[in-house]
Amino acid sequence: MDPENATPLPPREAVSHLGILVVYFLKDDGDLPLLALHLDRIEMHTKVPYTIYAVANRVSKRARAMISERPNVKILDPPTTALRASREHGYYLDAMLPVALADGVSHICTLDVDSFPIRDSWVDVLLDAAPEESGLSGVLRSENGDVALPHPSCILARRDFFERFMPSFSPDSDSTPGFRTFLHSTGQSADTGIRLGYILWHNKLPWGYLVRTNTRNPHYLMAGIYGDVIFHLGSAGRGNVFRQDFNNSILHRASAPIEKVHTVGPRSQGFQRALLRFARRDVEERVITRNRETFHLLREQLVLDPDALIGYLQGSAPLGATPELASIDSRESRI
Repeated sequence: MDPENATPLPPREAVSHLGILVVYFLKDDGDLPLLALHLDRIEMHTKVPYTIYAVANRVSKRARAMISERPNVKILDPPTTALRASREHGYYLDAMLPVALADGVSHICTLDVDSFPIRDSWVDVLLDAAPEESGLSGVLRSENGDVALPHPSCILARRDFFERFMPSFSPDSDSTPGFRTFLHSTGQSADTGIRLGYILWHNKLPWGYLVRTNTRNPHYLMAGIYGDVIFHLGSAGRGNVFRQDFNNSILHRASAPIEKVHTVGPRSQGFQRALLRFARRDVEERVITRNRETFHLLREQLVLDPDALIGYLQGSAPLGATPELASIDSRESRI
């Protein structure tokens, strides 16, 4: 599509039917209370007609039953994939999107299993944030280094954005020179949602950012509140290492030249990986341990009293049930 000839999408219209796409991953049934909270808060705070489109083929029978028993839920069973992590996430979002559009939704929204709205006005806030040119708004995790990637912990757009551009949620390149130019020009790292970012950049379409609005930060990335309307715990369905974790690591900077050495053959490549693991092992183990401990504390406090934790993060409530959080370093990783 020629961006010079691109025409703006139609102006904002009311939400007649919101399609919420969620790929449900849980590490184990210990996270069932978190799943219940996610479902409760969607039901509590969503004041427009909605359907949750769910893929739940990698959760337990108990978790799947919890999801299916909720109102306004449509569980889909697309063909399974051997892909994992962000590629698997993108694959299942892509599978749900045409089903929601065929059902006639007026708007599409994505959430993660550990993200949910915290105010009744969340849909209106996202609609108001979306420029008319794109009709899209979403979470921008600038604290994780994102500059041009709407993060699927919450993206909302009108159906005509998806009909017009037919985007994929895949984190992989589309193999075009334009995509490579986009990555080089913006410095954006690939993740689920990167192809939406490319479409917006390529067509010179602005989009609405929901940035982190925490007053208190027990962790620089986990337990984020975005636009004062969306909470995202982070790490519930994945590991405990994040993109920015090693930015301040002297060992990682010192060993970076090893990564840039071009190796040929599996033996050389294996030696290179082993050398990097040896050089970085102590730092990485320390960061993983710290992140894991922080995640478990945040999850425990969230399930125990979600309003107390959210109030604490927003600075609108005293420590209350969360005094332990005060002892956790806030934004800067110390490694």
